[in-house]
Amino acid sequence: MGWNSWNHFGCSIDCDRQPFNCISQALLIQMADAMVLAGMKYALFPRFPLGIKYVADYIHKRGLKFGIYQDCGKQTCEGFPGSFGYEALDVKTFAEWGVDLLKLDGCYFPVDQMEAKYTQWSQLLGNASRPMVFSCSWPTYADLKNMSVPWAKVASVCNLWREWIDIRDEWATILKIVDYQEEMKLAQWARPGAWNDPDMLEVGNGGMTYDEYKSHFSLWAMMAAPLIAGNDIRTMSHETRTILTAREVIAVNQDPLGRQGGRLRAQSGLEVWTRRLHDNSQAVLLWNRNTSRTNITVTWAEMGLASRTQRVRNLWTESDEGTFVNAFTAPVEPHGVVMVKVSPT
Repeated sequence: MGWNSWNHFGCSIDCDRQPFNCISQALLIQMADAMVLAGMKYALFPRFPLGIKYVADYIHKRGLKFGIYQDCGKQTCEGFPGSFGYEALDVKTFAEWGVDLLKLDGCYFPVDQMEAKYTQWSQLLGNASRPMVFSCSWPTYADLKNMSVPWAKVASVCNLWREWIDIRDEWATILKIVDYQEEMKLAQWARPGAWNDPDMLEVGNGGMTYDEYKSHFSLWAMMAAPLIAGNDIRTMSHETRTILTAREVIAVNQDPLGRQGGRLRAQSGLEVWTRRLHDNSQAVLLWNRNTSRTNITVTWAEMGLASRTQRVRNLWTESDEGTFVNAFTAPVEPHGVVMVKVSPT
């Protein structure tokens, strides 16, 4: 992007007769000033002046991974150029840039061809010069509505896959996403290298309360879901930071066994969730969907635990609750959670 004098001024050099239109120092300075005043400078300025590889390299030097977004259609969902017809070239380019994760959307692409297209991308990424995590937007919302999803195929093609429409920063949406996961029994498809993706986190974006955000984060941890922060980290509050850096809750999410947890019991808006961990312990989530503070109990019998006594550790406070016989009970705030780890004594 830039400016060239030729189309309007040609080779005009007669500054005596045409001082305003001749190719001269004054003209170029005036054009530069006009570009700034017109706002063209900001449209011309490249968003990545040193290239995307420079950004990826910088992120890698900070000990982080670099992900990128693209669409398998001719356009992205927001109307920018997609990858259709340039799949192999784009995969090669992404590898050269140092991309670690590709989030591939499916806008402006035929729904009935999604399986073949995402399979093609999976094969191209598998043959790339560097490993890249494949984040899919397949199955589509139409597939989900019709409940016609070939989940085994999805899990074999994608490393993570969306199974709901875009998340919203509101409590009602969190409930819908979680209920869909349970209704469709999606946990059976999750394993290391293949994860259900209920979408990015809304923690810290302002649409929910502190307790609701803790519930949101805890549920994603129990579901072995990707924990992709979606807030402005530069300006986040202390409360938001404490949620996004909750080490023992994150440890459940990242447990190497890779087994997705799920709902053990639900009654009158009070739920108990469990997730088996690699060290023979279990994470337990006591979740209060109601609007009043309520005690919730989990028993060792319903968890399938043989021992009458179990150690309980609170994962949010990072403190030991003690040893309990047969059951554990805790008061849970409205729309809140208590998340513990239950281990053999």
